[in-house]
Amino acid sequence: MQAFMRVISLLIAALMQFAGLPFALNGVTPEPIDFDDGGDPVIVEDGGDTYYTFTTGGGIDIRKITAYNDTTLIEQKTVYWAGNDGITGSIWAPEIHKIGDRWYIVACAEFNEDAVPKGTMPERNSEEPHSDYYRYGFVLESKTEDIFGEYEFKAYLAPDGLNNIDGTYLQKDGKLYYVCSAYVDVAHQCIYIAEMENPYTLKTDENGKNNAVMLSRPQRSWEKHGWWVNEGPAVLYKNDAVYIVYSASGYSSGEYCLGMLTLKGDNVMKKSSWSKSLGKVFGKGNGLYHTGHCSFLYRENGDIYMVYHATDNPDFSAKRRCTYIKKLEFLGDYPLLNDDLSN
Repeated sequence: MQAFMRVISLLIAALMQFAGLPFALNGVTPEPIDFDDGGDPVIVEDGGDTYYTFTTGGGIDIRKITAYNDTTLIEQKTVYWAGNDGITGSIWAPEIHKIGDRWYIVACAEFNEDAVPKGTMPERNSEEPHSDYYRYGFVLESKTEDIFGEYEFKAYLAPDGLNNIDGTYLQKDGKLYYVCSAYVDVAHQCIYIAEMENPYTLKTDENGKNNAVMLSRPQRSWEKHGWWVNEGPAVLYKNDAVYIVYSASGYSSGEYCLGMLTLKGDNVMKKSSWSKSLGKVFGKGNGLYHTGHCSFLYRENGDIYMVYHATDNPDFSAKRRCTYIKKLEFLGDYPLLNDDLSN
């Protein structure tokens, strides 16, 4: 009977999440695993060790920590500094990925105008300089299998000339794709995908085009608070199912949240293959605010956790973003991001 009731509870949670309806929260505020600062957090496990990174601004730090749910520091290394390779501004949203026998770090930053071409973001004000014209994703590659070893700058990424942020990888059927947030209109950030030749080179056709495809743009009310935003894409895999979970609305608006795209077709490069959630699938609640920019930790025991940042104060300026972690429940292969049953 208990198992049956749990299945019913999961089914109700899945239907409510799909419909974008409010959830019955348990009223317990989660404890952060990092109280100090955890903007755009990423955690990976490798060989029994756990590593953690997040946005620091001036460089990219990798921390070896005690466990996936304990950020007590064991060892730390700054593997890259802003100021190198034409980068002049803060570095945002570093992600660590192991592909083959090398580590790849994908991040984004503002570049010197002499180092990269001006991006294709539409004019906001022709009389006003706009640094985001020169903000792009970029890739570092480790020189060895050691995550704490040396990295080299490989390339900046500009699918079809789009200046972009929050890049990540999607892998399917032996192919690799770059997924990012790029500007399509004045302050309208959208989710794009482009196929890659390798982890630092975008695929081009005979005309030199990357043929990037917009998968999602802000179109629903929960994506437009503060300003119109789809950013911070994170790819979630469960068996053969593929999802892109992304952040919506302005990060300091008080309504920052997560939406989800579900792959329904076989071709990830077709917008029609993806279905957007009717409502947000994760947002403020249980005493947390400004919840967003998640990543997914695939534990070596098979569990999947969502890692995200949030504050415990509705005033964004009053508290740093902290890192939180949540074990995911699934109904079949469908993720229940906002289900409290596992807490």
